[in-house]
Amino acid sequence: MNSGRHLMCEDHEESLSMMQQIEKSDVVKLNVVVCGSDKKLKSFISKLMLNESSRRSELRSDCVMKREMEVCGRLINLLELPALFNTSLSDDELMRQTLCCLSLCHPGVHVFLLLIPHHSLTDEHKAEMQEIHRIFSSRIRSHMMILIMQKSEDTTAELDDVTRSLIKHYAAQCHFIHPNTQVSTLLERIQQMTENNRGASFTTQTFLDEQMKKMIQEEMKRKIQTQTKSQGNNRNVKISLLVVILHF
Repeated sequence: MNSGRHLMCEDHEESLSMMQQIEKSDVVKLNVVVCGSDKKLKSFISKLMLNESSRRSELRSDCVMKREMEVCGRLINLLELPALFNTSLSDDELMRQTLCCLSLCHPGVHVFLLLIPHHSLTDEHKAEMQEIHRIFSSRIRSHMMILIMQKSEDTTAELDDVTRSLIKHYAAQCHFIHPNTQVSTLLERIQQMTENNRGASFTTQTFLDEQMKKMIQEEMKRKIQTQTKSQGNNRNVKISLLVVILHF
């Protein structure tokens, strides 16, 4: 009897220990989505982390590849979001890919990394940023980190007015990176941003809620336009009748 109780206690303690490890891993796991229109810049971040990872696994779907890795003792889920602007994909397909990406990040995305070059932003870069905000809504702002890729550490003077304005707007969420940037430095910034957000993330439900709001707003706008047009037509009919009456 005592032996049985002892085994049960050991099993319970082992199960409790495993649960605590799982809970701990969930706490330290960071879900990071790399976005932007420049494939080379996005590839740079992925390679930067992969080269420093002690272990990793990959999960491929029809729309995105998820890499799970341990970097500097931290578990990272790294996903790369396809370019949202200047693509042959329809709006429905873009939404499907976006939703697919979010669904692979449980409980949600802690940080979106938007990479841009240090030199003058092209119209494509600007349009990509606008498209990201259009699809994800303004609620993505607190989870967005802007990474400005530099050739070296001393190229700040080359920034154009648009980039400087972007830095002013995002403030502490804007950082410079260069070929010699250490992964540990980048992870510290990501971790700090997550802590500033008190661990909150951009979830699938957040995305769906915002899409629902847009649909409701568009439907209300359509009804108002239809009603205004109808009232305008009725007014035109009344004026026409009045003209006919006066003519006779």
